[in-house]
Amino acid sequence: MSEVNNFTRIIGDFVRVNSVIRDCLEYAITKPNYSKVFYDNRKKALEMTITQQSPLKVACDNNGELGEKLFNALKEFFETIFGEGTTIVTIRNDEVTVDSAQHLTILEKAIPLHEEINRMKIAHVEAAKKNQKWDDEILIKLVEIEEKYYRGFVNTVLFNEFEKLFNEYNKARIEAKGAITPQSNFIQNDIGVVIRLFNLVRANAMVRSLDYYEFIDPLFALLECATGRRDLKEGQKFADLFKEVREKINIYIKATGPVFESTYNAFVKEMVEDSRKMQEKAAKEHGA
Repeated sequence: MSEVNNFTRIIGDFVRVNSVIRDCLEYAITKPNYSKVFYDNRKKALEMTITQQSPLKVACDNNGELGEKLFNALKEFFETIFGEGTTIVTIRNDEVTVDSAQHLTILEKAIPLHEEINRMKIAHVEAAKKNQKWDDEILIKLVEIEEKYYRGFVNTVLFNEFEKLFNEYNKARIEAKGAITPQSNFIQNDIGVVIRLFNLVRANAMVRSLDYYEFIDPLFALLECATGRRDLKEGQKFADLFKEVREKINIYIKATGPVFESTYNAFVKEMVEDSRKMQEKAAKEHGA
């Protein structure tokens, strides 16, 4: 392996921060409980990124108005999830509690931010290639698998929210004997938000592999059926369609998740070693 360069450190930091943001999407999933250890680790990781001269912060400082905008969005996201005044994710008796009524706020903050960080990361990858510094094999693999895994994970979270809202909407219409009510309009607006986020995620995806399209194409076919743009197949029920798409996404997640985890862990190990070498070098120079 060639010596670690600054491009590798910066791009690796983009991946690290985006991985934390992706993990925070867990708070948009209804669960019986959430790990306090994971909460503390995520909070600490983002806090250090914002308050210290992290590679991502330095990159933002060097990218003018765009960098400032991205950094402000990151700080806003931190305050939304981990800030003292937040009502979304709170700690009670050392337990992590999430207000499920605010799932959409989490999604609307996390997903566009992930895409913005991704865009800056891609720009740095292109610059690294141009400068012949795109040479870390583990990072090259990590960037590719992080993109693949994220697209599966985020679509899973959005799919859960969409299915819940779809069922709530149909229940509201049935209870109103088919009439459109203020409640059904409210739910329909939330559905519109989720669909816009689905479209944002798909528009920015840089995955070309067949396994991705094996779930994304049926998923968007389902969205078109659910919103009245496409007819169901004869004899098909929405419950069956939701089940089929969920199974396809799960297959993709189970294939990409472990590869991401092992590659990410290998890269972290490499960065720890790089940090140790840099400290030793600095100590020698200082001693000299």
